[in-house]
Amino acid sequence: MYVCIGLDVHAKLITGYAVPLSIEDEEEKEFCAEFNREFKKIPAEKSDLLRMASWLKDVEHSILIENSTKTHEVFWTLVDAGCTVVVANARDLYRITKSVKKTDYHDSKELASYMRRRVMGEDEFAVCLMVDDVWMNRRQICRIYAQSSFELSDMRRRIRSYMLLRGIKLPRMDQDITAEYNLKELESTADTATNFLIGKARTLVKEEKAVIKEIGKEFADDRTYKIIKSIPGFGVVTSAYLTSVIIDIDRFESPNAFAAYFGIVPKQRESSDRSVRCGSTHRGDEIARQMLATATHLHISKDTDRVSSVSRMYDKLKKRGLPHKKALIACANKMAHIIYALLKKEEAYQNGKR
Repeated sequence: MYVCIGLDVHAKLITGYAVPLSIEDEEEKEFCAEFNREFKKIPAEKSDLLRMASWLKDVEHSILIENSTKTHEVFWTLVDAGCTVVVANARDLYRITKSVKKTDYHDSKELASYMRRRVMGEDEFAVCLMVDDVWMNRRQICRIYAQSSFELSDMRRRIRSYMLLRGIKLPRMDQDITAEYNLKELESTADTATNFLIGKARTLVKEEKAVIKEIGKEFADDRTYKIIKSIPGFGVVTSAYLTSVIIDIDRFESPNAFAAYFGIVPKQRESSDRSVRCGSTHRGDEIARQMLATATHLHISKDTDRVSSVSRMYDKLKKRGLPHKKALIACANKMAHIIYALLKKEEAYQNGKR
């Protein structure tokens, strides 16, 4: 007996639906009918999920869930109870996202059908990697830094705007305006509003430094982190965040699949008589994509002798008249291929060797 199950997961309720792998197997059909009566609508509680797992204990099965904020908890509860669970991104499940029948029951039926077709050999969606609590914590630390960095950048803009408004100039204004030497200079001419901005900036700088220190400690012994960090332009945070996204390089079938994970491969429009390449897909983790592009830009900027193949590629693309942004994305794609090769071979980066 083999059944395929779709779970539509929400914060408070879960809707389940099962379909038989073989439409001619009466035992499978009977089991699915009983399952659908029992789990049509259940509370999203651990006890109810364990009850479902108990039902499936002696039955071959595959469960499909859409990726959402509740998915991590549901996934690990069922997996720890012995269930086989697959998670997919909603954007791949077109029969649900494009459907005019947006009900939990309809979505769970579609998820079950997607799962059945996958077991039968169709490849309609990519499977999400569901990380454990250790990797979830590591990724979250990096995201906290990303948010803190965004807030600090916004604070720099606010301080500079206010200084421009008041006509204030500092000896080292061309450098980081939130650096302590600039903030001390600014205090000498500060009014109430400026003091508020200075205090906020200092808090954000302190928070950012604390997070960077914690990230360094958390990833210090990780081999993937060390290899990525060996590439010029890739600092502590970028290396750590990319590591928390990659986790295991062997889960990527090829360099192209690895680059596609970051959404830096061209989209393609196809018809019966032609294939058109257009802008990048922008799929995957947006923060990781931005960090990879920024680090690639730093890598190119630091390489004044042009010993890196990425830098030379950027120069060639610019000479052809390609805009900076498009040239940079193409170089980020090449950088992703380099990272893939380094991680597969477990080698640190060497200038001029890649």
